[in-house]
Amino acid sequence: MDDLMAGVVRCSILGPLQVEAEGRPVDPGPVRARAVLVALSLADGHGVTADRLIAELWGDAPPPSARGQIQVLVSQLRKVLGNAAIETVAGGYRLDPRAVHLDADEAERLIAQGRQGHESAPYRRALALWRGPVLDGLDHPQAHRLEELRLTAAEEWAELERDRGGLEQVVAVLTPMLAAQPHHERLRARLATALDRLGRRAEALRLLREGRALLDDLFGLEPGAELRQAERRIGGEASPPVPAQLPQAIATFTGRQAEVERLAGLLAAAPRRSAAVFGPAGVGKSALAIQVAHRVARHFPDGQLYVNLRGATPHAEPAPAVQVLGRFLRALGVPASEIPQEVDEATAAFRSLTRGRRVLVVLDNAADAAQVRALLPGSASCGVLVTSRRRLGSLDTASNRALAALPQDEAYALVARLVGDDRMAREPEPAADVVRLCGRLPLALAIVAARLSTRPDRPIRFMAERLAVEQRRLTELSVDDQAVRASFMVSYQDLGEPAAARLFRLLGLLDVPDVSVPVAAALAGLPEARAATLLDQLADNQLAECPAPGRFRVHDLLRLFARELAESEDGERDRAAAVRRALHHYLATARHAAMAVEPLLAWRLDFVPDDLAYPGTPLRSPAAVQSWLDAEIENVIAAARQALEGDDPAIAAYLAACLNTPLEYRARWREHLTLGHLMLRAADRIGDARMAGIGHNDLGWALHALGRATDALGSFDRALAAWERFASAGSGAETGLALALNGRGAALRSLGRHEESLLALEAARMLWQRLGHARHEAACLTGIGLTLQRLGRHGPAIVAHEKAMVLAGESDAKVTEVMALGNLGEAHRLAGQAEEAAVRFREALELDLRRGLEGTYWEAEHSWGLGLATGDRTHLNRAAAVLHDLGLLTYEELRAIERDEHPATPDVIAQQL
Repeated sequence: MDDLMAGVVRCSILGPLQVEAEGRPVDPGPVRARAVLVALSLADGHGVTADRLIAELWGDAPPPSARGQIQVLVSQLRKVLGNAAIETVAGGYRLDPRAVHLDADEAERLIAQGRQGHESAPYRRALALWRGPVLDGLDHPQAHRLEELRLTAAEEWAELERDRGGLEQVVAVLTPMLAAQPHHERLRARLATALDRLGRRAEALRLLREGRALLDDLFGLEPGAELRQAERRIGGEASPPVPAQLPQAIATFTGRQAEVERLAGLLAAAPRRSAAVFGPAGVGKSALAIQVAHRVARHFPDGQLYVNLRGATPHAEPAPAVQVLGRFLRALGVPASEIPQEVDEATAAFRSLTRGRRVLVVLDNAADAAQVRALLPGSASCGVLVTSRRRLGSLDTASNRALAALPQDEAYALVARLVGDDRMAREPEPAADVVRLCGRLPLALAIVAARLSTRPDRPIRFMAERLAVEQRRLTELSVDDQAVRASFMVSYQDLGEPAAARLFRLLGLLDVPDVSVPVAAALAGLPEARAATLLDQLADNQLAECPAPGRFRVHDLLRLFARELAESEDGERDRAAAVRRALHHYLATARHAAMAVEPLLAWRLDFVPDDLAYPGTPLRSPAAVQSWLDAEIENVIAAARQALEGDDPAIAAYLAACLNTPLEYRARWREHLTLGHLMLRAADRIGDARMAGIGHNDLGWALHALGRATDALGSFDRALAAWERFASAGSGAETGLALALNGRGAALRSLGRHEESLLALEAARMLWQRLGHARHEAACLTGIGLTLQRLGRHGPAIVAHEKAMVLAGESDAKVTEVMALGNLGEAHRLAGQAEEAAVRFREALELDLRRGLEGTYWEAEHSWGLGLATGDRTHLNRAAAVLHDLGLLTYEELRAIERDEHPATPDVIAQQL
């Protein structure tokens, strides 16, 4: 209604929910508030009880506060819509039609007007109110009724317009409606009739064929009487052959729902009805393509063509284009004697024949873009689906989609579907091992499932144990004429360039999740630019994946295949040298990281050898160090494990020693903990007491930061014992002893043993003072200050922190100075000196920024202190956000802090103070 009074709210539900007040769009609020408004809008003017609203929002499991929450949501809606919009009625609520205008009510009024007066205009105005499916396709009886009303109104309007000669309008309105409701027979019949009367008989016939195919595909039914009458009325000459060459749909196809929907959408949508799926051997490209082709076949009523181009079939040549075109032309009704024998002529004939027709062409297992290009139809009305191991980037008509291994749950479901849920449930752990050892690769999973199916009496555990032996895993993954190894070999032999083949083999020797270009260059002993080119070749041949720019990974089974090839084609010395270069690259870069973060750490690194086989990547700032750690820490840990099991276990200890402080900067204590354990294993294997002392000490600090104070104390005690053994061997161990005493003092403080903590910290301080290590003495002093704070002795604590700051500044101990300044602010806050505390915390945050510590634990601790000192929630929220980014707070904990008026200090901060 155009004459609505000012203040009346317009609520539109014939499409996505929209609300307007005084002619301007308004947001009805969060999801649950919108759900309440939807329920009231669909009530057809009746009241909706609170119980019904609770059921709509929470189903069978409402929270105890549900009724109260409903009241809050209604209150929120009234603030947006106006108090008069929602009436309180017996036991519930109702939209007041005097204050809220519903487009659905207006549509019903207009349709009734059109029916009464046999007028076309009211129908047209009513239909124009629909902006899409009611409430975006909401599954609700009233929504279904309104959708059916729309279709009925469209049919009735079409009859009126047809009699008045308005056929162009009928086609314009019914075409998108039929696209949204393709199974609606009466709508299809009326649209076909309108097209026929406009002289567009071919389109009408195609529309009717689509309807017949759709009904058969979805329901196995013949068309109803109205559609059959339209077929007889419109008639037409003999239709050309309609090929149906798709292979049978795979009954055991499992998962890939998002990929199916995405590809089906691409093929069904004009004007670009083409897609290419690429991925490694055995990933399930063909199965996906066939599934999608059957899904969209109804959109291509003029036929479906399929061919296996044999681009990656073992022991077979790719299918010649002229041969494939001959098959296609014969299927489309061209006599064999009239089929051209030259590729260009056959391509031209194929494109002419498919022009304007809706034919689906599935080109499976293509070798490359050149093979595919000659087989493309010449009309946008046709659909094309290509699969290949290579990315067909030069096919600009196709949308390229990469296919990876199945997610864990879908991989498990595939095996369960083939061998039986009960059998998998009886051995859940071995079943999960089988899925994991197959790398979630559909070909490998299908082979294993087939072997298990032939021996129903054999436990799944037996197969898991056989697959666990890396040296024979690929041999196990074969059955009948299917074998994972043979499938991989095609891609490997297709590389052509020996350097690319060598790099692939060497990648199999490195047990890391992925590699950067510099690591691959070190592994192969090549310049980085050359390594990057070769890695791109491996990715093009689906022997490696490129999950992010400059990073490459090899599937687990491909890694085993590459290792097999390396062991047969590359000598033992060459293999060992390649691994050594890569491990030394990681180590050299880790040493750069340590020195970029804290140059005074050299004492920790003096036992790391200087004569490394590769120089590593230079890192010149804390920001560069953190970027490198974000990308490489999982690889570094994996490299340390590989070194530990190999010929040079000391590399594991060197990596841990280098990365202690860089990891601490970002509060990455779990990785710190992992490397500490690896360092201890290396020390044990080598028999190095100094290495053991550093390892126990590092492990202690990681445990302490993670809130495991008792375990931390045990680690520091073991560190003391290790340093005493080191000293008894005639070597100076005072530095290590002082480190262990300092850590012991921190752990005792966390355990509430404050007097013992002070004794340990004072002993450490005296040792550092005697050794002349001012930066370490500063760390002990600020630790003493923290313990004094716990005892309520705030004055002496402030003095200790101030002394620590002076010593840290004099010795250029950047991190210790930041820590002491923040601790000083906390001592002032606890002493009731809020203004002085705020000054110190602001100074600490400025220093964080200058020292490259933004986004680190230290910024979080200092922001939290400033928030407590000033009462400004902005700082508390900033601290919580940083801790969440660091993985030290869950999302739920972050939201709780943001909502709580007086949030408690997060454990991760409380443990440090």
